[in-house]
Amino acid sequence: MNPLPPLWRDCRTQPGIEPLVLVDGAMQRDVGARLASCAGDAVSLFSDLPGAAQALGPWLMSPAHAVSLGLDGSGPGMNWLASRCTFGETLVHLRHWLRDGDPAGMQYTRLADGRVLRAAIQVWHPEQLVAFSTPWAGWWLADRDGRAMPLAIPPLHAMAGMEHASPGWDADQTAALAELGLADALLQSLKPTLRSMPSATPREARHALATTLIAAARQHGYVEPSDLASWIAWGVLRSEDADALSAHPVHAQALRGADLWMALGNAEVVRPSSDSI
Repeated sequence: MNPLPPLWRDCRTQPGIEPLVLVDGAMQRDVGARLASCAGDAVSLFSDLPGAAQALGPWLMSPAHAVSLGLDGSGPGMNWLASRCTFGETLVHLRHWLRDGDPAGMQYTRLADGRVLRAAIQVWHPEQLVAFSTPWAGWWLADRDGRAMPLAIPPLHAMAGMEHASPGWDADQTAALAELGLADALLQSLKPTLRSMPSATPREARHALATTLIAAARQHGYVEPSDLASWIAWGVLRSEDADALSAHPVHAQALRGADLWMALGNAEVVRPSSDSI
Protein backbone atom coordinates (compact mmCIF):
# COMPACT_ATOMS: atom_id res chain seq x y z
CA MET A 1 0.00 0.00 0.00
CA ASN A 2 1.02 3.62 -0.47
CA PRO A 3 1.99 5.77 2.53
CA LEU A 4 -0.52 8.00 4.27
CA PRO A 5 0.35 11.71 4.41
CA PRO A 6 1.68 13.30 7.61
CA LEU A 7 -1.41 15.53 7.69
CA TRP A 8 -3.59 12.46 8.30
CA ARG A 9 -1.42 11.43 11.23
CA ASP A 10 -1.58 14.94 12.66
CA CYS A 11 -5.34 15.27 12.15
CA ARG A 12 -6.24 11.91 13.69
CA THR A 13 -4.61 12.83 17.02
CA GLN A 14 -6.47 16.12 17.49
CA PRO A 15 -8.86 16.36 20.48
CA GLY A 16 -12.43 15.38 19.63
CA ILE A 17 -11.43 13.50 16.48
CA GLU A 18 -12.45 9.89 15.83
CA PRO A 19 -10.07 8.32 13.28
CA LEU A 20 -11.90 5.80 11.09
CA VAL A 21 -11.42 3.79 7.91
CA LEU A 22 -14.05 3.27 5.21
CA VAL A 23 -13.35 0.38 2.82
CA ASP A 24 -15.07 -0.48 -0.45
CA GLY A 25 -15.43 -4.27 -0.39
CA ALA A 26 -15.75 -4.47 -4.17
CA MET A 27 -12.29 -2.94 -4.59
CA GLN A 28 -10.73 -4.83 -1.66
CA ARG A 29 -12.40 -8.15 -2.44
CA ASP A 30 -10.32 -10.42 -0.24
CA VAL A 31 -10.88 -8.13 2.73
CA GLY A 32 -14.60 -7.76 1.97
CA ALA A 33 -15.05 -11.54 1.84
CA ARG A 34 -13.17 -12.00 5.12
CA LEU A 35 -15.24 -9.33 6.84
CA ALA A 36 -18.50 -10.83 5.59
CA SER A 37 -17.59 -14.11 7.28
CA CYS A 38 -16.03 -12.58 10.41
CA ALA A 39 -16.54 -8.84 10.82
CA GLY A 40 -14.88 -8.39 14.18
CA ASP A 41 -15.14 -4.71 15.14
CA ALA A 42 -15.92 -3.62 11.58
CA VAL A 43 -19.51 -2.76 10.61
CA SER A 44 -21.08 -3.22 7.20
CA LEU A 45 -23.17 -0.38 5.83
CA PHE A 46 -25.18 -3.23 4.26
CA SER A 47 -25.73 -5.08 7.55
CA ASP A 48 -29.40 -5.64 6.64
CA LEU A 49 -28.48 -7.43 3.39
CA PRO A 50 -27.15 -10.95 2.68
CA GLY A 51 -23.49 -11.73 3.22
CA ALA A 52 -22.65 -11.62 -0.49
CA ALA A 53 -23.86 -8.02 -0.69
CA GLN A 54 -22.00 -7.13 2.49
CA ALA A 55 -18.77 -8.55 1.08
CA LEU A 56 -18.95 -6.22 -1.92
CA GLY A 57 -20.24 -3.21 -0.03
CA PRO A 58 -18.72 -0.56 2.23
CA TRP A 59 -17.28 -1.30 5.68
CA LEU A 60 -16.47 1.11 8.52
CA MET A 61 -13.80 0.25 11.07
CA SER A 62 -11.09 1.63 13.31
CA PRO A 63 -7.57 2.14 11.92
CA ALA A 64 -6.32 -0.61 14.24
CA HIS A 65 -8.80 -3.08 12.78
CA ALA A 66 -7.84 -2.02 9.26
CA VAL A 67 -4.16 -2.63 10.03
CA SER A 68 -5.02 -6.08 11.40
CA LEU A 69 -6.47 -6.86 7.95
CA GLY A 70 -3.31 -5.69 6.20
CA LEU A 71 -4.78 -2.31 5.27
CA ASP A 72 -2.05 -0.08 6.62
CA GLY A 73 -1.91 2.62 3.96
CA SER A 74 -3.60 4.09 0.92
CA GLY A 75 -4.94 1.81 -1.79
CA PRO A 76 -7.97 1.30 -4.06
CA GLY A 77 -11.24 1.61 -2.16
CA MET A 78 -9.50 2.91 0.99
CA ASN A 79 -10.68 6.03 2.83
CA TRP A 80 -9.06 7.39 5.99
CA LEU A 81 -11.45 9.64 7.90
CA ALA A 82 -10.98 12.15 10.69
CA SER A 83 -14.52 12.45 12.07
CA ARG A 84 -15.86 14.98 14.55
CA CYS A 85 -18.54 12.42 15.44
CA THR A 86 -18.53 9.12 17.26
CA PHE A 87 -18.23 5.81 15.42
CA GLY A 88 -21.98 5.26 15.69
CA GLU A 89 -22.88 8.75 14.50
CA THR A 90 -20.45 8.47 11.61
CA LEU A 91 -21.94 5.12 10.63
CA VAL A 92 -25.45 6.61 10.52
CA HIS A 93 -24.24 9.58 8.48
CA LEU A 94 -22.38 7.44 5.94
CA ARG A 95 -25.24 4.97 5.62
CA HIS A 96 -27.57 7.91 4.96
CA TRP A 97 -25.38 9.26 2.16
CA LEU A 98 -24.12 6.06 0.57
CA ARG A 99 -27.64 4.63 0.48
CA ASP A 100 -29.13 7.79 -1.01
CA GLY A 101 -31.12 8.85 2.02
CA ASP A 102 -32.81 5.53 2.81
CA PRO A 103 -30.74 3.40 5.23
CA ALA A 104 -32.83 0.35 4.32
CA GLY A 105 -33.18 1.15 0.62
CA MET A 106 -31.57 -0.53 -2.35
CA GLN A 107 -30.29 2.64 -4.01
CA TYR A 108 -26.54 2.89 -3.49
CA THR A 109 -23.84 5.36 -4.50
CA ARG A 110 -20.34 3.90 -4.17
CA LEU A 111 -18.82 6.85 -2.35
CA ALA A 112 -16.17 4.57 -0.80
CA ASP A 113 -14.77 4.24 -4.33
CA GLY A 114 -12.54 7.29 -4.74
CA ARG A 115 -13.43 7.63 -8.43
CA VAL A 116 -17.12 7.94 -7.57
CA LEU A 117 -16.55 10.28 -4.64
CA ARG A 118 -14.38 12.59 -6.74
CA ALA A 119 -17.19 12.74 -9.29
CA ALA A 120 -19.85 13.26 -6.62
CA ILE A 121 -18.22 16.35 -5.15
CA GLN A 122 -18.32 17.91 -8.63
CA VAL A 123 -22.00 17.08 -9.07
CA TRP A 124 -23.56 17.70 -5.66
CA HIS A 125 -25.33 20.98 -5.13
CA PRO A 126 -23.32 23.20 -2.73
CA GLU A 127 -25.70 22.53 0.14
CA GLN A 128 -25.40 18.77 -0.46
CA LEU A 129 -21.61 18.94 -0.35
CA VAL A 130 -21.78 20.88 2.91
CA ALA A 131 -24.27 18.43 4.44
CA PHE A 132 -22.11 15.45 3.46
CA SER A 133 -18.94 17.14 4.73
CA THR A 134 -20.20 18.33 8.13
CA PRO A 135 -18.63 15.51 10.21
CA TRP A 136 -15.23 15.60 8.56
CA ALA A 137 -12.15 17.32 9.87
CA GLY A 138 -10.34 15.47 7.09
CA TRP A 139 -10.86 12.70 4.54
CA TRP A 140 -8.13 11.02 2.51
CA LEU A 141 -9.19 8.83 -0.40
CA ALA A 142 -7.12 6.94 -2.97
CA ASP A 143 -6.62 8.11 -6.52
CA ARG A 144 -6.65 5.65 -9.42
CA ASP A 145 -3.05 4.71 -8.67
CA GLY A 146 -3.80 4.10 -4.99
CA ARG A 147 -2.07 7.25 -3.76
CA ALA A 148 -3.64 9.17 -0.89
CA MET A 149 -5.24 12.49 -1.75
CA PRO A 150 -7.36 14.82 0.40
CA LEU A 151 -11.04 15.31 -0.22
CA ALA A 152 -11.88 18.97 -0.81
CA ILE A 153 -14.00 19.72 2.27
CA PRO A 154 -15.70 23.11 2.68
CA PRO A 155 -14.33 25.11 5.63
CA LEU A 156 -16.40 25.23 8.80
CA HIS A 157 -17.38 28.87 8.31
CA ALA A 158 -18.87 27.96 4.92
CA MET A 159 -21.07 25.37 6.60
CA ALA A 160 -22.61 27.81 9.06
CA GLY A 161 -26.16 28.79 8.16
CA MET A 162 -26.33 26.50 5.14
CA GLU A 163 -29.73 24.90 4.67
CA HIS A 164 -30.00 21.17 5.28
CA ALA A 165 -29.78 19.08 2.12
CA SER A 166 -30.52 15.45 1.42
CA PRO A 167 -28.56 12.89 -0.60
CA GLY A 168 -29.77 11.64 -3.93
CA TRP A 169 -29.53 12.75 -7.53
CA ASP A 170 -31.84 14.65 -9.85
CA ALA A 171 -31.88 13.90 -13.58
CA ASP A 172 -29.17 16.41 -14.44
CA GLN A 173 -26.91 15.14 -11.66
CA THR A 174 -27.44 11.54 -12.74
CA ALA A 175 -26.42 12.45 -16.28
CA ALA A 176 -23.39 14.36 -15.02
CA LEU A 177 -22.27 11.40 -12.89
CA ALA A 178 -22.58 9.08 -15.87
CA GLU A 179 -20.53 11.46 -18.00
CA LEU A 180 -17.80 11.74 -15.36
CA GLY A 181 -17.70 7.96 -15.08
CA LEU A 182 -17.62 7.28 -18.83
CA ALA A 183 -13.83 7.16 -19.25
CA ASP A 184 -13.49 4.73 -16.33
CA ALA A 185 -16.31 2.56 -17.69
CA LEU A 186 -14.79 2.38 -21.17
CA LEU A 187 -11.33 1.64 -19.80
CA GLN A 188 -12.86 -1.15 -17.71
CA SER A 189 -14.46 -2.64 -20.82
CA LEU A 190 -11.06 -2.51 -22.53
CA LYS A 191 -9.14 -4.34 -19.80
CA PRO A 192 -8.70 -7.53 -21.87
CA THR A 193 -7.48 -5.39 -24.76
CA LEU A 194 -5.02 -3.35 -22.73
CA ARG A 195 -3.42 -6.21 -20.82
CA SER A 196 -0.40 -5.95 -23.09
CA MET A 197 0.31 -2.45 -21.80
CA PRO A 198 3.07 -2.10 -19.20
CA SER A 199 1.62 -2.35 -15.70
CA ALA A 200 3.68 0.70 -14.72
CA THR A 201 1.47 2.95 -16.87
CA PRO A 202 -0.17 5.27 -14.32
CA ARG A 203 -3.92 4.79 -14.19
CA GLU A 204 -4.50 8.50 -13.62
CA ALA A 205 -2.54 9.31 -16.79
CA ARG A 206 -4.47 6.67 -18.73
CA HIS A 207 -7.76 8.10 -17.49
CA ALA A 208 -6.72 11.63 -18.46
CA LEU A 209 -5.79 10.43 -21.95
CA ALA A 210 -9.11 8.58 -22.32
CA THR A 211 -11.02 11.71 -21.30
CA THR A 212 -9.30 13.87 -23.92
CA LEU A 213 -9.74 11.20 -26.60
CA ILE A 214 -13.47 10.98 -25.86
CA ALA A 215 -13.83 14.75 -26.26
CA ALA A 216 -11.85 14.76 -29.51
CA ALA A 217 -13.76 11.79 -30.94
CA ARG A 218 -17.09 13.45 -30.21
CA GLN A 219 -15.96 16.55 -32.10
CA HIS A 220 -15.60 14.30 -35.14
CA GLY A 221 -19.07 12.80 -34.76
CA TYR A 222 -18.36 9.60 -32.82
CA VAL A 223 -21.03 9.20 -30.16
CA GLU A 224 -21.55 5.48 -29.57
CA PRO A 225 -19.65 4.07 -26.57
CA SER A 226 -18.22 1.28 -28.74
CA ASP A 227 -16.70 3.84 -31.12
CA LEU A 228 -15.32 5.91 -28.26
CA ALA A 229 -13.78 2.71 -26.87
CA SER A 230 -12.16 2.06 -30.26
CA TRP A 231 -10.45 5.43 -30.16
CA ILE A 232 -9.33 4.93 -26.55
CA ALA A 233 -7.81 1.55 -27.43
CA TRP A 234 -6.04 3.11 -30.40
CA GLY A 235 -4.69 6.00 -28.34
CA VAL A 236 -3.55 3.95 -25.35
CA LEU A 237 -1.97 1.12 -27.35
CA ARG A 238 -0.14 3.50 -29.67
CA SER A 239 0.56 6.38 -27.27
CA GLU A 240 -1.41 8.75 -29.48
CA ASP A 241 -3.18 11.86 -28.24
CA ALA A 242 -6.21 13.98 -29.14
CA ASP A 243 -4.28 15.96 -31.78
CA ALA A 244 -3.34 12.74 -33.54
CA LEU A 245 -6.96 11.62 -33.40
CA SER A 246 -8.12 14.87 -35.00
CA ALA A 247 -5.60 14.46 -37.81
CA HIS A 248 -6.40 10.79 -38.48
CA PRO A 249 -7.41 10.10 -42.12
CA VAL A 250 -10.00 7.48 -41.13
CA HIS A 251 -12.64 10.17 -40.48
CA ALA A 252 -13.25 10.53 -44.22
CA GLN A 253 -14.42 6.92 -44.40
CA ALA A 254 -17.26 7.45 -41.88
CA LEU A 255 -16.62 4.05 -40.31
CA ARG A 256 -18.34 2.87 -37.18
CA GLY A 257 -18.50 -0.25 -35.00
CA ALA A 258 -16.28 -3.20 -35.90
CA ASP A 259 -15.18 -1.50 -39.13
CA LEU A 260 -13.73 1.43 -37.18
CA TRP A 261 -12.04 -0.94 -34.73
CA MET A 262 -10.30 -2.75 -37.60
CA ALA A 263 -9.41 0.42 -39.50
CA LEU A 264 -7.64 1.80 -36.44
CA GLY A 265 -5.30 -1.17 -36.49
CA ASN A 266 -6.82 -2.88 -33.47
CA ALA A 267 -7.37 -6.19 -35.29
CA GLU A 268 -4.64 -7.98 -33.35
CA VAL A 269 -6.24 -7.29 -29.96
CA VAL A 270 -9.53 -8.31 -28.39
CA ARG A 271 -12.48 -6.03 -29.13
CA PRO A 272 -14.82 -5.63 -26.14
CA SER A 273 -18.32 -6.98 -26.62
CA SER A 274 -21.16 -4.49 -26.83
CA ASP A 275 -22.55 -5.93 -23.58
CA SER A 276 -19.44 -4.84 -21.68
CA ILE A 277 -19.67 -1.21 -22.79
